[in-house]
Amino acid sequence: MRRLLVVVVAVVALVSGLAGPASATNDTLFGRQWALAQIGAPQAWAKSTGAGITIGIVDTGVDLSHPDLAGKIVATADCVGHPCVAGGGQDTHGHGTIVSGIAAAVTSNGKGVAGVAPDARLAVAKVLDSRGEGRAEDINNGIRWVVDSGAKVVNLSLGDPNFLVSGVLGSPLKTGIEYAWSKGAVPVLASGNFATGVGDLGTESFGNLNALVVGATDRAGNVPAYSSAVGNARWGLVAPGGAGSGGADSNVISTFPIASGGSGYASASGTSMAAPHVAGAVALLLAQGMAPAAAVNHLLGTLDKVSCGRGCQGRLNVASAVGAAANAAAPSAPPSGSAIARAASGPATTAPRATTTRPPANPATTTTSVAVPAREAQAAEPPQLAMPVAVPLPAGSASPPVRGPAGLAAALLVVIMGGAVVATWARRLPN
Repeated sequence: MRRLLVVVVAVVALVSGLAGPASATNDTLFGRQWALAQIGAPQAWAKSTGAGITIGIVDTGVDLSHPDLAGKIVATADCVGHPCVAGGGQDTHGHGTIVSGIAAAVTSNGKGVAGVAPDARLAVAKVLDSRGEGRAEDINNGIRWVVDSGAKVVNLSLGDPNFLVSGVLGSPLKTGIEYAWSKGAVPVLASGNFATGVGDLGTESFGNLNALVVGATDRAGNVPAYSSAVGNARWGLVAPGGAGSGGADSNVISTFPIASGGSGYASASGTSMAAPHVAGAVALLLAQGMAPAAAVNHLLGTLDKVSCGRGCQGRLNVASAVGAAANAAAPSAPPSGSAIARAASGPATTAPRATTTRPPANPATTTTSVAVPAREAQAAEPPQLAMPVAVPLPAGSASPPVRGPAGLAAALLVVIMGGAVVATWARRLPN
């Protein structure tokens, strides 16, 4: 039986001069980015900002003209339904733009949001279409393309909803993931939004995948009900993904396509939002000169040791990971002309823990092609999950953020039978 899932997406009004506490940046929505505070990102920026590292985003593309992203994008490709073709990659869905902003939005530009790795670059492969649907073969191709284009971290906010199959056979993205690791890139994979409350039912068999597998936390730092356990993942952890209900401030605020008709920012929840927090954190460590295996080992060794389900090693603490004081006050606003405050001494010199992780031999490159059924063949959204489409607020509006059922967009998890890979999506907003 096909399974549907609602993930909250609310349009956020960009309010000029939004009041908030003294902060590390002048981004207008920074005061509402609780996720950055939870992981200690403002403190971490004094040690590393991700400069020189490219993060690969394998998703629905990216808004190429978004003011918080355009200056970060160094390469794009369209991989939907064919071998990757350089260029293009405009996001006509929204998911990839949200993910990109969480990982590496421009910071201290006086607008919008801050990214976890504000000086990292982005290489974006569009592998999912405007409905958020895609084939495993295209996604594996996209992983290879971003790695071959220089990505040292690969964000995969995607998952296989056929958990009864993938729980036995494992991820259909294995070939792409292992290719990335063998080439010196760190894959970061969302654990899924399929938790059932019955043990590990709803969890993929991640097995020995060389990937950081990421579940979600809410604003209180707890694991929300939707977040699939990391289970038998080799490297499992949790990071901010939002509550999955409530208004914008209960979830994760990030960039959203300008063409949607809103302010260019939105709030969303899911393990899709958790993964790019970790991808950004890895970029900060790599920028300090760590090798991939050392960065993974060090990140896991500095997690907050909290209860977060079977296989989970803890909650992301990027301040601790980069060697910043976890309880230090957020730095004052950076001087004019600097992207973010930087430590004058350069990379931290703390030696990472020894690791027994070794890159695998080059994996086989055979891909799995999964046909996408027509939308008419998919199960209808259950009435109890239906919510009105959000009405975007104009940029500069003084109205409060969209909240409650009337301000939420219904988001459907597209289910593709036979081992397909999917991503959550928000219905296109009205003009």
